[in-house]
Amino acid sequence: MSNYLKRLAIKFAMLKPAPDRIPLSNMERVRQRDYFVVNFGPKGDNQRFLVREVLPQGFGGLWFLGSGSESEERTIPNSDLRLYQIRITHYFGELEIRYTSAIEFILKHAIRYEYIPYWRERAARFFFNRRPLDETRRILVLRLMLDRHLNGNPLGSALDVMSEFYGHRWHHHPQQAQLYRYYELMLASFVEAGELTMGQGGRLEVAATALNTLHSFNEDERRHGGTMSVQRWMLIVTAMVGIATAAQAYSALFPPPRGDVISTLD
Repeated sequence: MSNYLKRLAIKFAMLKPAPDRIPLSNMERVRQRDYFVVNFGPKGDNQRFLVREVLPQGFGGLWFLGSGSESEERTIPNSDLRLYQIRITHYFGELEIRYTSAIEFILKHAIRYEYIPYWRERAARFFFNRRPLDETRRILVLRLMLDRHLNGNPLGSALDVMSEFYGHRWHHHPQQAQLYRYYELMLASFVEAGELTMGQGGRLEVAATALNTLHSFNEDERRHGGTMSVQRWMLIVTAMVGIATAAQAYSALFPPPRGDVISTLD
């Protein structure tokens, strides 16, 4: 049964095989994508074999040797399919939807599941493009770059920073060129201030000065927070004193009326 489902899933996918060169950057061609890449291989290595054709007795394609691009043509018989894990990648517009379960692919392919994430992404991008991209404060960018540097996943360019803040949708935003120039200038100012240095290959690296900058900012924020707290309490106390004074003044200006005293003595 497992072999039957795997073969059925592969047959469905190979009705729309992907071209040898899949467009990744030309957005007009990317939006026209609707095809599949089918791989299978041993457990933990399900991209070892690339299916090129479905044959009555099995599958023809390329078996990759080692970890490079070197490969050889092979035919995998139907009986061996039980030994392998499948991986089906659906290139649908800007999306890449991956399946590693034959039954999942068959069911979702039957209901055209790909339109759900497609329109969800389109809706999210529509609302994303309708709001201006906030120009994140300088100190937040510097703190983010320091955190990524300490975690061993450094951000070395304006593109890295923008992708971290806004995700992949910034590529399609109407303000993307303007925002890119903004972050380029911001990172250049970090270099001039000694907070970043230019490393190998033009990648930016965090310098020790960045720690001093962030420490000074945190101290200023702490002092500012303390000052604001004192000012808030002073405002509350002043308001309470003002209310009490107003009440006393009102009582003095408008004393309560006194009733006439009637004697009951003859």
